[in-house]
Amino acid sequence: MIELHNISKIYNKSKSNQVNALKEVNLTIESNSMLAIMGPSGSGKSTLLNILGCLDVPTKGTYKLHNQELQALNQKKLARVRNQHFGFVVQDFALIEEYKVMKNVEIPILYSGDKTNKKERVLEMLDMLGIKDKATEYAYNLSGGQRQRVAIARALINNPDVILADEPTGALDQKTGQQVLDIFKRIHQEQNKTILMVTHDERIAKQCEGIVNIEDGEIY
Repeated sequence: MIELHNISKIYNKSKSNQVNALKEVNLTIESNSMLAIMGPSGSGKSTLLNILGCLDVPTKGTYKLHNQELQALNQKKLARVRNQHFGFVVQDFALIEEYKVMKNVEIPILYSGDKTNKKERVLEMLDMLGIKDKATEYAYNLSGGQRQRVAIARALINNPDVILADEPTGALDQKTGQQVLDIFKRIHQEQNKTILMVTHDERIAKQCEGIVNIEDGEIY
């Protein structure tokens, strides 16, 4: 499903200031897998996730998604790939505080252009995540666990192939974090989603199907 071949990412191309965030990374990710990505701060985890999600482009190397090479696509085409194939969940939830839950979840739909049964789709997703009763609440009124459920609903609303989660339990207490992880596991099992999760928490990582270890821009 996903193939990375000799992917490198260099920031500040001037030699005196160069940062090699990724160094000739080779990685194959099968469909319907659930993997943790682990490594120390500054190891390249977030850079890898951003390239996988088409939020950033590699300096060199080949990135294939469903056998289509992505690294040469322009920004407009990358945005389309991103909207159709990826859902994103981040540590700080990235909700718009002054929007109600419904409106936060609708955002990817508005970018996709397919507004068919928009309200019904959102309510069904919120119901699946156990927060349908919060549909008309403002984001600032929600608990951390509820906010992350809204973020997961937003990530899933366009039915993407891949969920990219960057420290999705990092801002939550252990009990709430486990509840969120259980949601990811259920989504993976019931909807056959590929889930890639950056985490520092070995307890979380061990509940995934495999672990990708990255250090100093290289995968071990």
